[in-house]
Amino acid sequence: MTDPATPLLLHSLSTFGGCIVRCLEIAQARRVVEIGSETGVLTLELVSWAAEHEATVVSVDPEPPQRVLERAAETEALVVVAGASPEALEDVEPADVYIIDGDHNHSCVSRELAHIFGDPQRMPLAILHDVGWPCARRDAYYAPERLPEGATHPYSYDKGAVPGRSELVHGGFRGVGQFAFAEHEGGERNGVLTAVEDFLKEREDLRLVTLPAVFGVAFVWSTRAPFAAALEAELGPLDRDPLLEALERNRIALYVRTIELQDLVGATSSRADRVIAELDERIGALEAENARLLFAAAEGPRDEA
Repeated sequence: MTDPATPLLLHSLSTFGGCIVRCLEIAQARRVVEIGSETGVLTLELVSWAAEHEATVVSVDPEPPQRVLERAAETEALVVVAGASPEALEDVEPADVYIIDGDHNHSCVSRELAHIFGDPQRMPLAILHDVGWPCARRDAYYAPERLPEGATHPYSYDKGAVPGRSELVHGGFRGVGQFAFAEHEGGERNGVLTAVEDFLKEREDLRLVTLPAVFGVAFVWSTRAPFAAALEAELGPLDRDPLLEALERNRIALYVRTIELQDLVGATSSRADRVIAELDERIGALEAENARLLFAAAEGPRDEA
């Protein structure tokens, strides 16, 4: 039986924790920069690995989770930078591996990749989350006001995405006020995978491998890196694997259907609450009228003057 306290991790990069750790070891990483710590589950796993390998994890997040802050106070293997990427990266020392799970839009990802691979003498590994649906070809914005002018598409905080439809809908997979989606899917400068592909057009020396599971994870590294062959052997067989793609399509269909059922239950519950409130109001009015009549009957008929 599943422990009810165990998170389902339906959209978490921590699902790939074991795979990421193997890549850190292949790359012989001594410094890892994590962009976006989500709930901190993966961060703590990375720190446990770093503490055993004399490595350092730098976690960059505008609002670091409390558990990450507490762990940073306990170990030198974790450094927390409370800032928003990509701007915050300017004050962070270069790393061997970058794990990108921050603001999932073309503008942020493009600038992060430019920063990471800007020095041709350095050959880091970049791991990016959300290169699959829904953010592959559709921007998401946690803080659109922080983006440069013209860097956003028309967006909505209220509507959601469903597979196979470009426009957003009422319902679907959505941020519930935490983030906004671009109103339309596809086109220029739209989505995380689009940003990766656009960047790689100018860099023929970089290799891209995509694991199409749990909203998609991409691995980008230089073919000249000393670990390139070993990483290719580890990840190459999984690149755009058809079975993983089929399983992910099925998982997303079930995920979206679950959201639809939750919305239906919520709507039904809201209607029931309204009916109950109206009945309570009517009962209150009837009780007041009944009390008035009882009081009038107890006083008896009044004598006419």
